[in-house]
Amino acid sequence: MLSEYLDKRQLRHTVCVATDYGEEVMEHTEYVQIRQGRLDVPEMEALMRSGDYAVVVDATHPYATAVSENVRMACKAVDMPYLRYLRDAGRVAGSKTSDAHQSTSISGRDAGTDSSITWVNSAAEAATYLETQSGNIFLTTGSKELHVFTERISDLGRLFIRVLPSASVITECRNLGMEGKQICAMQGPFSAEMNIAMLKQTDAAFLVTKDTGTTGGYPEKEQAAHQLGVRMVVIRRPEESGLDFAALLKKLGEALGCELEGEKAQTSEERVLSCIGIGMGNLGTLTHDAAEAIKSAQIIFGADRLLKSVQEMGILSSGQPLVTEYIGTKILAYLEAHPQYRRIAVLMSGDVGFYSGARGIQEAFAGENVHFYCGISSVVYFASKIPTSWQDAKLLSAHGKQVNLLNSVQRYPKIIMIVSGAGDVMHLCAKLHEAKMDQVRVTVGTNLSYPEETVTSGAPEDFLTVTTTGLHIMMLENPEAKYIITPGMNDETFVRGKVPMTKEEIRILSVAKLQLTEDAIVYDVGAGTGSVSAECARLCTSGCVYAIERNPEGIELIRENAKQLKLSNLIPVEGLAPDAMEDLPVPTHAFIGGSAGNMGKIIDVLRAKNPDIRIVINTIALESISEVLGILKEREIDADIVQICASRSRTLGRYHMMTGQNPVYIISF
Repeated sequence: MLSEYLDKRQLRHTVCVATDYGEEVMEHTEYVQIRQGRLDVPEMEALMRSGDYAVVVDATHPYATAVSENVRMACKAVDMPYLRYLRDAGRVAGSKTSDAHQSTSISGRDAGTDSSITWVNSAAEAATYLETQSGNIFLTTGSKELHVFTERISDLGRLFIRVLPSASVITECRNLGMEGKQICAMQGPFSAEMNIAMLKQTDAAFLVTKDTGTTGGYPEKEQAAHQLGVRMVVIRRPEESGLDFAALLKKLGEALGCELEGEKAQTSEERVLSCIGIGMGNLGTLTHDAAEAIKSAQIIFGADRLLKSVQEMGILSSGQPLVTEYIGTKILAYLEAHPQYRRIAVLMSGDVGFYSGARGIQEAFAGENVHFYCGISSVVYFASKIPTSWQDAKLLSAHGKQVNLLNSVQRYPKIIMIVSGAGDVMHLCAKLHEAKMDQVRVTVGTNLSYPEETVTSGAPEDFLTVTTTGLHIMMLENPEAKYIITPGMNDETFVRGKVPMTKEEIRILSVAKLQLTEDAIVYDVGAGTGSVSAECARLCTSGCVYAIERNPEGIELIRENAKQLKLSNLIPVEGLAPDAMEDLPVPTHAFIGGSAGNMGKIIDVLRAKNPDIRIVINTIALESISEVLGILKEREIDADIVQICASRSRTLGRYHMMTGQNPVYIISF
């Protein structure tokens, strides 16, 4: 960042990097000389004497204390001015700021107050703490300190590490006992979404990191850990003082005898950020307030398509930089490196309140002066073109995400859905056609507000081949939709075979006891025919149900029932619990109808995956209820237990007689 700044001002400088990777990310120009390789103190002294250097800037990693000390010693030996550039801290809990515009003093002794974070003073202290805990550990502290964790943590199978994709680094990890599946060899930067994916993949309970600041990806790690409920173990920074970017430029200017902070002037002016919904992408759907905010901005961020749109509108002021970026944390990092920009515009498509990245902007700039400008969303525009109302429609997005289409279409008479393109339209309509749901009327809008705009309606089979390109949106209308909010499908609804099935009356109460949410992730353990799974899948339209069954005949019945009932979010999983649950997503709810003698292990695995999980167990045999009670007592679980005896009428001549079913115990906790 500093090198780019100096290069633009045609100031010659040498950048010392330790590794090949460090050299790869630097740009060689007429004014930038790159020197690769680690230096000891005498070598540093020789380098400083070899050129007509005026000043040395120490921009090493905040944790590279030994290197910083060597640089200071070398500067003192050759009487060279030394400036320490210290990157920002990731959290207030790890830093103290004495003067935001002059210097930053990082204290490694300030305790964090966030209950989801454990602060430690070293890798050794982190490893000692983690040895006393249970659960997998995701290390993002690099390979150099891996030996500290492998020496202090007895179960190496708990460890997963992210390192640079270097052959020597991977070899080093393997020599320390790490297997291939435990090594994530990737080059950053890493988004919050990527961190979330890695934490899920490794089933991590802990994320170990250093306080690497914004440029080191700390906010993205914290966001991912917070979203998944993963505890962060953060190694505090060593105590040291240094300059922030603006103060460093001022000192450099003094050393070089030139004015460097000119572009950084007016940093005392409050930073104002405008998050702007630009509507459908043309001047006709842009509000006047939004246009004025764009005109007055000193710099504009957004996706490439949106930046091109405002260029074509002809509303930009002369010389406004356009930066292709829309992730809040990355925009913040850019602005911290370029504090001369105080009036900022971030462009969002449509409206800032509808499937927009505006929330990420709000989180990244929490506590700052952020204004939001509404725009015309594609839903509103699309509805006006059909024409139809949209207040009675279920709004969904299949843009880069899975959607339980068949479940939703059976529940909602009208759905308006954002899709990525023609491929999504064909895929979703093929699902409807295969499910014999051709009564659904499909309306597709393409390139709305643009000259090539089209709005077409028909049956699902009419959209099995779509040749249009550009932006798409869909409306699905099902006159046969029913919004059912309670369980209770008739037993005759299910294909049963010879596999046991939870009866309707018991099923209704058991599912009610689960206290499901619409986005629940449910395990049905010992699913049998999948009747409980189906009840749950029908209610959890935004969630997913995993029907775990070891009997192959049961698995086939589950598949058949899911197909017959059009439940695309009912997933059969063949195998014996708890082993069959290992690679499944973290559950929010679980129903246990059969355990094959593994009840204790199943409960332990479920609670390890999610300590807040809601579990309901059905048992019939007295031995089974005795076993469950013992397990609950041993684990100090306070459960709700009811016994249900249901009877059904049957006709005998002109009389109706009641036939009792087996009494069932329902245990929920």
